[in-house]
Amino acid sequence: MSASPKPERQRLHHWDFSRALYLVLGIPFHAAVIYSLSHEWSVASPDKSQLLTWLADFLHSFRMPGFFLLAGLFSMMLLDRQGAWPWLKRRLVRLGLPLLSATLLIVPFQIAVQQLALAVKGTVPASDVPGLIAAQLSHFGEPWIAHLWFLWVLIAYCIGLAILQALSRGTLRARLEAFVAWVGDNRILSLAAFAAICELAARAQEIVVAASPYYGNAVINYNLYVIYFSFGALVYSSRKLNDLLLRPGPVAALAGVALVLYAQLPHADLINHTLKVMAAILGALLIVGYISNLAHRYFNRPDARVRKLVDASFTIYLFHHPVIYVLATLFLLVDLPPVLEFAIIAISAGLISYAIHLALSRSATLTLMFNGVRRKKLFVSQVSRGADAKPRAIPAERPYPLRG
Repeated sequence: MSASPKPERQRLHHWDFSRALYLVLGIPFHAAVIYSLSHEWSVASPDKSQLLTWLADFLHSFRMPGFFLLAGLFSMMLLDRQGAWPWLKRRLVRLGLPLLSATLLIVPFQIAVQQLALAVKGTVPASDVPGLIAAQLSHFGEPWIAHLWFLWVLIAYCIGLAILQALSRGTLRARLEAFVAWVGDNRILSLAAFAAICELAARAQEIVVAASPYYGNAVINYNLYVIYFSFGALVYSSRKLNDLLLRPGPVAALAGVALVLYAQLPHADLINHTLKVMAAILGALLIVGYISNLAHRYFNRPDARVRKLVDASFTIYLFHHPVIYVLATLFLLVDLPPVLEFAIIAISAGLISYAIHLALSRSATLTLMFNGVRRKKLFVSQVSRGADAKPRAIPAERPYPLRG
């Protein structure tokens, strides 16, 4: 199979903005789950809020699907240009270094704060806190993964994509484009196959969760995003699918909201569960498509403010989590309405995390450790182009820090 001509190397400003947005939305999401009735977070408030529960569930329905979709798109774009193994080596460095740095320096701090919060809530005696911290630090488990789970998952997806590219001998993009064309020519059969796959997924989820409720849900949640990552690779490979993703308007977005709300309802049987799985996927894609539409309309041009957000978003994501841990623990000592506490925590976490980004960006070593890119590469192209420069081709070495 001969590869079709490669797309033009033009700066994808709207995708940059969307990608940063999904990361930054982690701040209100994690601030909301402190008070959620449906999430049992690491540092949870005894005061719950139905409004914040709905907000957390809604953000969760499309935030990470959107991130992984764009991760797949950018991964396929850079893989197509650089080749399987050179690209994978760069990905392992840019994803692996921040993962290692955050695991060694951020996660132990989070574990300590989490155990301290138990004492503040009165769940355990303060004298037990040092022993609990030592026990958590000496045993690998979910606290050691925490909000870094998406890096582990993304590395696995990148390895899989590189293997597929190598096995296809560099024709993966053309094969994906042909697959999209086949789906378009066989819509009824494709829909039936999609329903069958969702039914298998629903059945597998019930079996896995029944075997281990805690770890079973973790396995499902960590692996379901391969759907969106794969869809992102298809979006890059097919111009028609790219245009289709940018098409949803307000009506489609409302339909997406209705679908994800339906997907969150309890299910009584396998058929209902299957419909919920289908609704969750289609609803997330409609919401992500509408956000992509808005981003393409308003942010598809060079903008210094957006560039700053893009450059800061990954560091903000890494550090907002421990900041929220600390703020949530402090608010255990006061008694304010949950919505007010949420607002204070979300705004404060955003500002503090951005301040941490500014401090880290002054050091080339810290930028490499926590953002996976060399500071020289990150800023030279901006200085040489200027904020108002016309869009031009993306150099092969142009860094996309850890978000694609």
